[in-house]
Amino acid sequence: MAVKDTSIFELDEVSSALLDHLIQEELTSSEKLYQALEPRHPREKVQEALEGFAALDIVTRYPRREAPARRRMEIQSNPLTTLVLNVTNKCNMGCHYCYGDGFEDLRTGQQMDWEVAKQSVDFLFQNGGPHKKLTIVFFGGEALLNFKLIKQVVPYAKELARKAGKWVDFTLTTNATVLNSEMIAFLKEHRFGVTVSIDGPKEIHDQRRVFKGGKGTYEVIVPRIRELLSTYRTRPIGARVTLTRGVTQVRKIFEHLRELGFYEVGFSPVTSESSKGFALTVVDLAEIYAGFQELAEIFLEKALKDEYMGFSNLSQVITDFYNGTHKSLPCGAGIGLLDVDPKGDVYLCHRFPSTPGSEAHKYGNVQEGVDFISLRTFLSASHVDNKADCSRCWIRHLCAGGCYHEAFTKYGDALHPNLHYCDMLRSWQETGLRVYLAIMEKNPGFIEKYLEPRRSHYETL
Repeated sequence: MAVKDTSIFELDEVSSALLDHLIQEELTSSEKLYQALEPRHPREKVQEALEGFAALDIVTRYPRREAPARRRMEIQSNPLTTLVLNVTNKCNMGCHYCYGDGFEDLRTGQQMDWEVAKQSVDFLFQNGGPHKKLTIVFFGGEALLNFKLIKQVVPYAKELARKAGKWVDFTLTTNATVLNSEMIAFLKEHRFGVTVSIDGPKEIHDQRRVFKGGKGTYEVIVPRIRELLSTYRTRPIGARVTLTRGVTQVRKIFEHLRELGFYEVGFSPVTSESSKGFALTVVDLAEIYAGFQELAEIFLEKALKDEYMGFSNLSQVITDFYNGTHKSLPCGAGIGLLDVDPKGDVYLCHRFPSTPGSEAHKYGNVQEGVDFISLRTFLSASHVDNKADCSRCWIRHLCAGGCYHEAFTKYGDALHPNLHYCDMLRSWQETGLRVYLAIMEKNPGFIEKYLEPRRSHYETL
């Protein structure tokens, strides 16, 4: 893979010989290189391959015929494609690892009102530019605690879309504790993309996903989830798992959630300070990675039989390789995506409003206006070319330094690369590349059949 643009090549005999030589010997002069390879490979073929390597920055000391100066991309913060509405910061759960140190309880928490919601939707359409598809994500707290507002927003946004000649999509993340038949019918009617937060079987899930009083939530949510999965066929339902200290049984969790009926299962290591009791240790990360590797082998085995396994962490890596993903920034936060909290304040993404000390990543208010200049300044500073720690990493254009919120929580600086995950991420990308190449060689139709359609279902958050 060429790091410069994440393109993937199959090497011919000359290029392979050239690469093998460069790994063993430093390139000091092209003449010495030609002499070393000339008995087997014609000079003009070696020169052609070397120029190709130089164009891809695989070699940098070779004098190129053309060496244009690299121009840094000027980061723009709009137009928007996605707006996350934190319709409430109330939550009926008290998950130990909540990145907001626990959302507000039902008595003191805030709920977004109709006026703020209406202005937020107007803001999305006003800043949507030429995009024909816009997305509204309902988030919390527990978003369904403000189901009344969701029911108001959806028809209003659809009418705006109709008038503007656009299409608006809706997604929702829920803990499923208050999910009921009325809600399921509404989600189905409006083709919501739905993700459920759940951490596995009862003995694992109830370790950290509890009600405010400390009682586990598994027995409450599973009947509701079963109803959702048995009746909602509009779009596939995904499960999101948070991995924490001691909660590292990746394969066991995955198999349980697939047995429940989830189409895909995705895993996210907890975002936390090292001092927290649920923070992942080096041993935990090793166990998680071993579990990922185990699932990757099963994924590949099934893919070669033209069966889809629903392991979203690997599906995304393969999709990135297939599409030639080339990141200058870690994600779409601030470019095509922004978040609005219950008061109408606009943040970089959905995690920042509930994180203490994150006011620096508030960029205005939907009522008073948004400071897009400050936002562009932040995004330009976060360009991967500005991160010295990333400059020699081969996955820098697949990772771009990692999550802003993770960096803010871990290092106190949203621009800091997620160095604590670097080794694991590099190894995981190697695994993904190996699986991708095996699929492309033995069952290339698998990707278009199963992975390309994921984009319309899971691409928002």
